[in-house]
Amino acid sequence: MATPRGPQPLAGQERRLRLLAFVKQDSVVRVDKRIEDTAMVWPHLLVIEFIASMLFLVGLFVISAGVNAPLLDISNPDHTPNPSKAPWYFLFLQELLLHMNPALAGVFIPGIGLVLLAAIPYIDRSREGVGIYFGGRRGLVVVAFSAVYTFVVVSALILLDAILKSTSKTSAFHLGLTDPARGPYLPFLPQGYVRWADENLPGGKAFIPDLVIPTFVLIGFSVLLVLLVKRLFGADRRAWISALCTGFVVSYYLMTFVGTAMRGHGMDLYLPWLLPTPIE
Repeated sequence: MATPRGPQPLAGQERRLRLLAFVKQDSVVRVDKRIEDTAMVWPHLLVIEFIASMLFLVGLFVISAGVNAPLLDISNPDHTPNPSKAPWYFLFLQELLLHMNPALAGVFIPGIGLVLLAAIPYIDRSREGVGIYFGGRRGLVVVAFSAVYTFVVVSALILLDAILKSTSKTSAFHLGLTDPARGPYLPFLPQGYVRWADENLPGGKAFIPDLVIPTFVLIGFSVLLVLLVKRLFGADRRAWISALCTGFVVSYYLMTFVGTAMRGHGMDLYLPWLLPTPIE
């Protein structure tokens, strides 16, 4: 009689088998990747990236040769130039600071914006059309409408704020008028809206014009955009999220342009071709 090989269980013990899992054959995904659908890193990808980098470098040289960027004097901590502007990538926030409370412009709006961007995958959980530009129902039309809507609304709000906060006939903004006294001015608010609100409305110093009104304006126009794209274009969830993201991007670039090319002495509003040189 043959004796079984291998370790045997001791008296009173039984061999135990552990079942891990059953895997259905249909659940195993097989990828049949053909050779003609494969792009090699070299030379295909690297050649395209090299050409793109060379075009960018040539364009940078052309812009540097055509646009004069004179260096100013050495920085003097005892003398601040007028206007004193932030780096271009912070001009969006500096422009916001001109229109609302510093805490709202510098902390709450950027913080809430980052949180909402991170929450997009949890709000839109659909996997359909992932990675496709202008996704959602009528996505391209919705994005185009959002860009125009945001441009018009933000431009109008910047202009209106300059008029309301004007304290003289020449300080609202400069349009190249032959007579500066004919500039935008509200004679019934000669001291400017912020000072008038501080003196006549409750809530502390500039509470309503710098905190309450900007909050309702931001929320109101964002909600209005969502309602419009839903009503006009039947936008689904992904489409109206794209509309809000487009509004944020257009606002960023528009306010960066205004802060760069339309803010002069005292951060007053100028037309780009009338922008004066900084005062040293």
